[in-house]
Amino acid sequence: MLPVLIDGDLWRVERVSPDSPFLIDRTGNIKLATTDPVDKVIRVSSELSLPLFDKVLVHEMAHAIMVSHGLLGPLRANIDPDYWTFVEEWSAGFMEKHALEAVILTSKSLGRPLCIGGYCIMTK
Repeated sequence: MLPVLIDGDLWRVERVSPDSPFLIDRTGNIKLATTDPVDKVIRVSSELSLPLFDKVLVHEMAHAIMVSHGLLGPLRANIDPDYWTFVEEWSAGFMEKHALEAVILTSKSLGRPLCIGGYCIMTK
C-alpha cells in the first residue's frame, strides 16, 4: 500500500499477522488494527478481507488524522482521563461512518464534483 501524507506526516499502512503484538492496543486488547502515533504506522490484520478491510482502514485513518492534525491534545485537555479512550474511539467511529456520507451528499447537492485540497469526488 502507498503511504499517505496527513498534515505533513507520512503515514504507512502495513498488513500484519492477526497474532502480531502490533495489534495489541494500549488497553492490552487484541484488535483488528492499530494506529501507532509515534512511528506513523497503521497496522491491519492480514486476515481481513473486503469490505471489512476498507471499513477498518477508514477507521484507523481517522485516528491518524486526529494525531497529525493535533486534535488529541485539545480533546484530552477537556475530557476526564477515564473517558479519553472512549471519546477517541467514538470520534474515529463518527468520522468513519459520516465523513464520506457528507462528501457524497455535498457533491450530489452541488450537481458537480466536490473539490477539496486538490482532490475531487463525483457521485452519480
